Amino acid sequence: MTRLTSVSDQTGSLRNLKRLVVLLVVSNIAMGIFGVYLLRAVDKRYSELLNRSVPVMNDLQGVTAQSAMAMISIGPTLFNAPAKTRADLLQRAQQAIKQDRDERTRVLANDRLPSFPEGSVALRQSGDAFTENSLAVLKLFADGKVEEAGRLRAEGVRPAFERYLEEVTKLADVLETESQRTNADYTARTSSLSTVMLGLASWPLVILGGLLILVAVLVVAMMVAFRGKDLADAP
Repeated sequence: MTRLTSVSDQTGSLRNLKRLVVLLVVSNIAMGIFGVYLLRAVDKRYSELLNRSVPVMNDLQGVTAQSAMAMISIGPTLFNAPAKTRADLLQRAQQAIKQDRDERTRVLANDRLPSFPEGSVALRQSGDAFTENSLAVLKLFADGKVEEAGRLRAEGVRPAFERYLEEVTKLADVLETESQRTNADYTARTSSLSTVMLGLASWPLVILGGLLILVAVLVVAMMVAFRGKDLADAP
């Protein structure tokens, strides 16, 4: 009878051990799947952030470069040029101003601009003012009114150009702030998910630690029990 009981206990222990192994395997597979999902989610989020921020920053940089070229085209090189080259320089200046206007229009039509409507409106208005004043300078210059053209460039074009660049910088700053806030949010969420994942993955260690504590308590209890029994049996 004792032998049958011992065999039955061993069979039960083996069955429980098999269940534990299966549970461990399933847990590892689940953690692996969750880890892949987490990595893909993080990659997708950061890809979206980069795909939104980097092109817009490049676009704003392009606007700055085009506006600078337009400003240079109506600078001292044009005003001090010999009469025989003025027509060619006027044409180049008109082309530079047109390219700046087209680049600004393209960027403002981009739906990935920061959620700052006032900034987009201000950029459009300041850019249009710069274009209008620049074309007015070229018209005066073409009509031979060089002095008036120079005065308009100093009093009209330059302030409009400075405001134009200021609005571009504001939009870039807003984009940077939004990107930093989004990055911080993604980092916090990723950290939380990682903590949960590590907590779930550590359940075998928790069970092992619990079993060790239970065994230690049982051993201590048995030692106390047997010690009390030995003292009671003493003569």
